[in-house]
Amino acid sequence: MMLTMSLLATLALSKPPNFLILFLDDFGWGDFSGNDPTTTETPRMAQMAAEGITFSDFHAGFSVCTPSRAALLTGRLCPRTGTCTNFGPTSIQGMALDELTIADVLHSGGYESHMIGKWHLGHNPPYHPSFRGFSSYTGLPYSGDMGCLDSTPQSCAPSYSRKDGQPACPALCTDTGSCGIAIPLYQSPTWDAKNCSSTQNCNAEIVQAPFDPFQLNDHYVDAASKTFARYGKGGEKEGVPLFLYIAFAHTHTPLAFATKWANTSKRPGRLSIFGDTLAEVDGAVGSILDSLDDAGLGQDTLVFLTSDNGPADLSSVACEAIGSPGKYTGAWQKSATGGGGGSTCKTTTWEGGHRMVGLARWLGHIKSPGRTSSALAMTVDFMPTFVALASAAGAKVSLPSDRTIDGVDLSEVLLDGSNNGHTTLFHPHGAGNSTRAVPAMRYKQYKAFFETSGAGPCRMANGSHLPSGKTLTHDPPLMFDLDADPAESTPIDPNTIPDIIVVVQTEYAKFWASVASGLISTTNFSSGGNNYRACGNISSCCCRTHRPFVV
Repeated sequence: MMLTMSLLATLALSKPPNFLILFLDDFGWGDFSGNDPTTTETPRMAQMAAEGITFSDFHAGFSVCTPSRAALLTGRLCPRTGTCTNFGPTSIQGMALDELTIADVLHSGGYESHMIGKWHLGHNPPYHPSFRGFSSYTGLPYSGDMGCLDSTPQSCAPSYSRKDGQPACPALCTDTGSCGIAIPLYQSPTWDAKNCSSTQNCNAEIVQAPFDPFQLNDHYVDAASKTFARYGKGGEKEGVPLFLYIAFAHTHTPLAFATKWANTSKRPGRLSIFGDTLAEVDGAVGSILDSLDDAGLGQDTLVFLTSDNGPADLSSVACEAIGSPGKYTGAWQKSATGGGGGSTCKTTTWEGGHRMVGLARWLGHIKSPGRTSSALAMTVDFMPTFVALASAAGAKVSLPSDRTIDGVDLSEVLLDGSNNGHTTLFHPHGAGNSTRAVPAMRYKQYKAFFETSGAGPCRMANGSHLPSGKTLTHDPPLMFDLDADPAESTPIDPNTIPDIIVVVQTEYAKFWASVASGLISTTNFSSGGNNYRACGNISSCCCRTHRPFVV
């Protein structure tokens, strides 16, 4: 999709726009009040929707943390980037260096880029964010359950064991024995701290290990406010185009929130812990948008809000600690006559795993604010959209010509009221070049499964789990009409849509041909042990670190 001359004329931009991405974590489609009115904890997101656009058919590029973030930042799906599973606390490498991020691409147009929040694409040089186009970084290198804490998050019930890898209740850090790795919080020492300020590694930029989960959102809001003040009206960087990427920890376990958010939610019992966590991140979104506007940047900044994947309905997570996929329940997988059980949210290619809240805001530029767009869209669209708008405003930026970008330009959806997005989407599930790697795809309103499976469902109060279900292959593909059947409950008889089946199979083959003929990056997911951990204090068994925050 290219910006037309008439649309260009309506933009009337005197300078390239700023771009802000607000990226939530394990946030279900039904966790936004605009999608499910029984959700009451997201008034500021609802305000953002009223000031912009709600996408009703918006998707993550993968239904797990690391590959979803890689898709967002590169505009490319995991069969191309090779980033198809998660990195960990002792990963040697990160996202392949062949891959270019949005920050890399915008740099040629004079943009300065900063990151706040969860990275999860490699924490050692040269994979740390300050080597991937970002001038500064404040945040967690990976998920907030991948190591030990000094604190007890609210989601940690007294009966829960404290151990590494326990999402609701991570281990307590100790200084002796099997002490684990304190989950670190980084903060760049200066605004221009590229390549970790040219130090041998990035560990000198760890200011807190373990991080304090009760203060994390406040740190992020403060960092965003300082960034906007610097680039806003009267700031020393006024007029310099800005890209800011904020990736929240919420609502990934462990669930924790500041005391001021306690009892915000009216959900019963321990379900209120998820509700209060949801309210805290909604408040953070609101505070960030307020500080953007206070800096005079509201009309100069296109903001997107979405999530990396759906709720963490997984066997390692308590059912009380997960969000809602809304009406996208993957009912066929759960039925005895279908998949026989299993979760259909995070880690799966059912709609509950990858259909996300999608909001966009650009004061004074979004056509008909408050509307809902049915355009089929995905996080891979951010890069081409930003490049198109920056280029239209005179910035010398372009998409890389040596690789396939899976995204499309959404400018006409945002600015001209169009509902034209993708015709096809592909939903990866792992590495390789088989139907197991990309088991599902979209064609218009149709969802096609070449393979179906579920995940191990969440842990119930008595410690038990529902069945995980079966993995089944389908030839012809299992087909659903999502307009008529958002729950994916009743497959369409393939004999009634033979032409659609042919188109789906043709488009699927074309996708794999495009992968084979283009740049495919190789990613190393190996672990190197303690020598590769993010450790700001090697004299401490668990890397306990406390340095002053930069103000």
